[in-house]
Amino acid sequence: MQLRSLTTSRRTALRAGATGAAIVGASALSPLTASAEQAPTADTGDSNAAATEHSVFQHGVASGDPLPNSVLLWTRATSHAGDIPGSGAGHPVNLRWEVATDEAFSSIVASGTTVANPAADQTVKVEPTGLAADTWFYFRFIVADGEYSGQISPIGRTRTTPPVNSSPEHLGIALTSCANFETGYFSAYGDMARNDGIDIVMCVGDYIYEYGTGEYAGKTGPIRTHQPEHEIVTLQDYRRRYGEYRTDSDLQEAHRVKPWVVTWDDHEVANDSYHNGAENHTEGEEGSYAARRDAAIQAYLEWLPVRATTFSEQGHLYRSFNYGDLAEIVMLDLRTYRDQPVEFKAMAGIDDESRSMLGSEQFEFLRGQWTTSSATWNIVGNSVMFTPVLIPPMDPEATRAVTELLGMPEEGIPYNFDQWDGFAAERRKLIDLMGEHQLDNVVFLTGDIHSSWACNVPRSPGRYPVDGVAAMEFVCTSVSAPNIDDIVKLPQRNGISLTAETALTGVNRHVKYLEFDHHGYAAIHFTSDEVRAEYRFVQDKTQKDQELFVAAQYVGRRGSGVTLA
Repeated sequence: MQLRSLTTSRRTALRAGATGAAIVGASALSPLTASAEQAPTADTGDSNAAATEHSVFQHGVASGDPLPNSVLLWTRATSHAGDIPGSGAGHPVNLRWEVATDEAFSSIVASGTTVANPAADQTVKVEPTGLAADTWFYFRFIVADGEYSGQISPIGRTRTTPPVNSSPEHLGIALTSCANFETGYFSAYGDMARNDGIDIVMCVGDYIYEYGTGEYAGKTGPIRTHQPEHEIVTLQDYRRRYGEYRTDSDLQEAHRVKPWVVTWDDHEVANDSYHNGAENHTEGEEGSYAARRDAAIQAYLEWLPVRATTFSEQGHLYRSFNYGDLAEIVMLDLRTYRDQPVEFKAMAGIDDESRSMLGSEQFEFLRGQWTTSSATWNIVGNSVMFTPVLIPPMDPEATRAVTELLGMPEEGIPYNFDQWDGFAAERRKLIDLMGEHQLDNVVFLTGDIHSSWACNVPRSPGRYPVDGVAAMEFVCTSVSAPNIDDIVKLPQRNGISLTAETALTGVNRHVKYLEFDHHGYAAIHFTSDEVRAEYRFVQDKTQKDQELFVAAQYVGRRGSGVTLA
């Protein structure tokens, strides 16, 4: 199919952000078979010869949504060589699962049985309960009978969270977003797996991309080919795309050794999505958006270790976790309930108080979590940027007559209407809520915009720093999806990127760090005294097994905001 107009998409926002800021600055895989990349199969000693010819657990294992006494465990049982994700060609596989305190499984503390079946694309999620808090555990799945009886999955490693009334000294979060399978390798995931300072991997969206091959390939073109090769629309399509992603060895390893906490953004369904549509969806030609969204969410819930149910079961993705009294984590869903973004010609609509990003129920959920929390840090897993990025930020009192005359938003013109800047009235409600309850400990952890940021969220952008800091925000770059240098087709740290960074930080003084080009993730470390963000980058995403390097570190403290470490 033809690639749609990019005029309102994130790709345009990235390009426009760089080009516009530069102006301101100048003036101021193949189908999965037994031969596909597979996880190693343990030799149990009693497996028959056939069991060594086909890997039942070729998509690895995973864990997620940890609590003090439980954690979700995940795998997919590929029943035979033709059982390709999304094909519906599988048949039920009886599995046994085990959890132990040691890798040799000499001390098993929980076990049970489950069945992988075609209705869930052969995926299973189980939740052992009664586990000890703040403890590392090992887990595995075993084929219970049939042709591949005795075959064992890779051994996973996971951890329960500390007791609610405890006081942990440290929480390390690998903040990640925006992994495009065909535009680069996933070295960032491998680094997360090896990083001993990371307790939880937090994916804040764009775990997959929905585009067809070559539609969003950046300056290098496809490094490896999407499956299916067309844009994904159906349940079968989404399942197959997840299956392709989960053949990547670095992604498998990050899932195998660390528990994940996730939320979705738009590309898990379609670019720039909102409650009843998306920029990258053509109603009718691609079926109904509701059917596409429901299929995408079903596949997401099947393939991710997340404690959530479908909308048809009155489920929702937003939820919270405690890490002792050190941190409360709220994971938001910023796509399912949001109103359609305003267009540039109607930009004053961002100040319309009836428009919402969260929806009323989720807003009240967040209010409840914030106003009852006694944690040292209130962490928000937030898929799109909260901090204002304006060209330029303006004092609404001093410029009221001008903004009314021109129909401009009262705080200034945003460069990306798809993020919180497009819902400025609701953002002000949240900032007012923080002020009303004297919350000086809110930290937004964000992805989405394929670049790295460290920001003070100003109480009023045009009066910063006089009016003070409402919150802090750290934004991770993309794992591999195109950044500014990919879009303008120039080397990393090119003149356009550098000029754009200088221009945007010059007029948005609350933005303390901005890097538009490199790929990787952010390691966020919380202690009782501070939050420290370590930006870990890969030099060349087109090469496998890249070592990551630390490009910058920023530190934040309650009430005083973000500074260079």
